[in-house]
Amino acid sequence: MKKLSIIMPFLNEKEEPANTINSIMETSNIDQLEIIAIDDCSKEMINLGQKNVKYIRNKQRLGVDACRQIGIEMAESNYCLVIDAHMRFRKDDWVNVIIDRVDSNPNTLWCTTCVGLGYGKMNMNNHNGKYYGADLKLLTDQEKDRPCRQILEPKWSNEKQTIEYKIGCILGANYFFSRDWFLRIHGLKGLKSWGSSEPVMSLKSFMAGGDCRITKNIEIGHVFRDNAPYATPIADLVYNKIYILKTIFPKELEDKLMAYIPKDINYNAAMRMIESNKDIILSEKAYYESIFKYSIYDYCSQFDIKVP
Repeated sequence: MKKLSIIMPFLNEKEEPANTINSIMETSNIDQLEIIAIDDCSKEMINLGQKNVKYIRNKQRLGVDACRQIGIEMAESNYCLVIDAHMRFRKDDWVNVIIDRVDSNPNTLWCTTCVGLGYGKMNMNNHNGKYYGADLKLLTDQEKDRPCRQILEPKWSNEKQTIEYKIGCILGANYFFSRDWFLRIHGLKGLKSWGSSEPVMSLKSFMAGGDCRITKNIEIGHVFRDNAPYATPIADLVYNKIYILKTIFPKELEDKLMAYIPKDINYNAAMRMIESNKDIILSEKAYYESIFKYSIYDYCSQFDIKVP
């Protein structure tokens, strides 16, 4: 069995999936790794025939979160690292650090230091800044072009001096954890396309009695872009917000936050999808009620989050 499974979804990324895999191979012992590369129906097929790479090509687009869920479910190892397809790695002992951290905190979602790359700065030693996990806001100032992002939004948090510490929300597409814990909290189950994956995983990990933590002993470069090479329906983004509210939030807080979502064409489309999935939503809500040890109010108290 491989020591670590790496799950990497991608869509229309051209050479970047190969660049990411090459960076992994150049900085680690590839024989220890299982790389699951999931092509979410890109316009053009690419060659990822490198050693220890399992290449899966979807017949239709499922969305990045569904791809992540599929990859983790099929992983051979109980140690999983989830990344985007435009990442860079340092030549150090990052594989063994991941395994050690998961062993020491098996009921924890971890993220690493995110090193910002892109815009002409592609060297890990010449970067655009470092980022250290996130704080989660139940309610933020409304953004004109993305109104659904007014609620349940992660924002980069300030760095603390210690090497490892608790954070409110993982962020940066550099997450690792025990496969067993991810499956217990139903990971990314139920989300559409992309969006809100970090808040829902982070909330469920805490409420089920686990944690979210960052280790600054691992730094992974993330190539940030002006625009994604694919479009995400706004209705799917709205759906994900509502899905989270209806599955893990108490009714009184669900109603308060729902009131902030603009009642427009995307909301209407999202609500139609919610209605068609109501049996699944009720089943998931019942499951979470059976495993949760803490409430969303406990979470807000822990991380000093204002409750509307």
